[in-house]
Amino acid sequence: MRLPLPRALAPLALSALVVLGALSAGCTTPKPAPAPTSEVVVRTSTPSPTATPTPARTADPTATPTATPRAAVVPPKAPETGRWIDVDVTRFVVRLMDGKQVTKEIGPVAVGKEVDTGAYESTQTGLFHVYNKTAPRTFDAPYNTYIEWWVGFDPQKDNGFHSFLQDKEGKVVDGATGRISNGCIRTGAAEEIFKFAEVNMPVFVHA
Repeated sequence: MRLPLPRALAPLALSALVVLGALSAGCTTPKPAPAPTSEVVVRTSTPSPTATPTPARTADPTATPTATPRAAVVPPKAPETGRWIDVDVTRFVVRLMDGKQVTKEIGPVAVGKEVDTGAYESTQTGLFHVYNKTAPRTFDAPYNTYIEWWVGFDPQKDNGFHSFLQDKEGKVVDGATGRISNGCIRTGAAEEIFKFAEVNMPVFVHA
């Protein structure tokens, strides 16, 4: 049975209850304060520095090739010293020379029907040299005739000085002159040329 408190103690009892309530409240285990929400920072990869684009290397422009000037072809000159033979295919003349001095002029002679065409039967102009000599009468098979006093000077075309065309007895069968031969220089004075000529002697043929 609960005894009633005296009136004088009633206020004290109420105060005590308030204090106890407060103490009771203060003993409750406090809930930990929620941790402050940390800001989530999404760490991205460190951006690679943007490389400065290297301009594409273009091929060096090809320089327009400069044509190398061809060396001018220097025409051969007539010898000025020593003994040599001059052949003029325009005037149909052969000159036996000693330096610049003409010792003998022989003409008219026969020269090639063709001159400077490059054909086998052409008389080519230029500077040549005597390469062989044959005095006896010789059968010239390609033309079915005989020649003598041969002095060869152009081995590429088998051209040389020789007599007019003969039969096997030595009788002249063709003594024509001018542009008439198969490239050789025919003359009635072939023996004189033969005696003047020496192997390696210059022969200058010109128009």
